[in-house]
Amino acid sequence: MSHTSRAALRRTPRGHPLVMGDSGDTAEGVTDPDMVALFDDFLGKEVTEPIKEVTPASQPQPYHYVLRDTEQQGLCLRHGHLVATSLQGANAALEEPISVVPNRHLERRRSPLIVGIRGGTRALSCGTGPEPRLSLEDVGLLDLFSGDKDRALPFTFYKTFGGSTHTFEAAAFPGLFLSTAPEQPLGLAPGATAFYLRRK
Repeated sequence: MSHTSRAALRRTPRGHPLVMGDSGDTAEGVTDPDMVALFDDFLGKEVTEPIKEVTPASQPQPYHYVLRDTEQQGLCLRHGHLVATSLQGANAALEEPISVVPNRHLERRRSPLIVGIRGGTRALSCGTGPEPRLSLEDVGLLDLFSGDKDRALPFTFYKTFGGSTHTFEAAAFPGLFLSTAPEQPLGLAPGATAFYLRRK
């Protein structure tokens, strides 16, 4: 994360609407250096190298992030669901960082990420039914990375970077984005919540 992004994370007031970069970044066309590094680690450099043949001994590990929305809410685990809440003081220890790996089957330039928690041992799924249903499943991100396209799709979100904030669109349900509401489980909605990410 850039110095500007860290500064924005510290100074964003509660209740502030969508905050983009200081230069008026749009949500399209901004390169996220962290995602370039993640995809390079797992898949090799774009164009100049073929997709890596990953063996267990050479397997890269998920990247881990602290995620906050523009009202400074983080995620904690309650009754099996990720819930958006203020994580100040004593509550800070309850924060659930997210973990991500690439989905190697989808278009790389759109940053398709398989998202999970607990170091990548549980994955966030949109479900496989006709209607989306967010849930956490006991499946490893690295297993999903290595698996087939159909298995990984419900766990995949296209991440868009706006220069300081990020949005996550469900790959299996185009037009629906991860969204937060105070003290409510993380959901999917047509209106995208903008998130700050800080690499752990």
